Amino acid sequence: MRKRLVGATVVVAAGLALSGCAAGGAPQQTAGGGSQAESRPVETSAGPQQETTDAAGSNQGGNATGDRPCEASDLDAKFVTSENYDGRPSSGQFSVTKNSNDMTPCVLDGYPEIKAMRGSEGGATMPVAIQQVTADGAQSMRLDGHGGFASFNITWTTSGADGGCDMPGALSVRLPRAGSQDIEVPVNQGRDNSLRICENDELQVQPFGDYTN
Repeated sequence: MRKRLVGATVVVAAGLALSGCAAGGAPQQTAGGGSQAESRPVETSAGPQQETTDAAGSNQGGNATGDRPCEASDLDAKFVTSENYDGRPSSGQFSVTKNSNDMTPCVLDGYPEIKAMRGSEGGATMPVAIQQVTADGAQSMRLDGHGGFASFNITWTTSGADGGCDMPGALSVRLPRAGSQDIEVPVNQGRDNSLRICENDELQVQPFGDYTN
């Protein structure tokens, strides 16, 4: 069963809309820029998860405030990227904004689970390696109400100027400590959200946090 959610997204400038990137290639937030991308909560069946390498030794979690974990239906999402074609790492920022479906506070704490999808609505998963990495700015994010914001960054090496392979049509993201509903965001619909990777390439994923500075 697939729920469709179309909501206002907070536009996060990354990639081409950035005047610079944070340390390690992670984009910074600025006002404006980037095209609007539609995010959809997608019900997924339980199954084996992709193998990951956690640089911190274990998946971050826990909730010291007692607030509930954020669910896909709480959030509108956007993915904005900047790609390099000369062998340097490319980067993208996946940002989420609290919508008005549930005004009670919720928490994003730790690493999301990432899958690269062949299609934009529940397509088959591409075999892409996911490596969890630490970053300055990673922290538990409490979203109090409408408009609360958090993000995480992804880095990869672009597979040529035109990809040269079947590239993903969407990113599927499962929030830390959430249920079986994923957030699915289309990619490769324009230069500002391109994700030109091939099968067996690697994505490096940071935890949720505050990467606006």
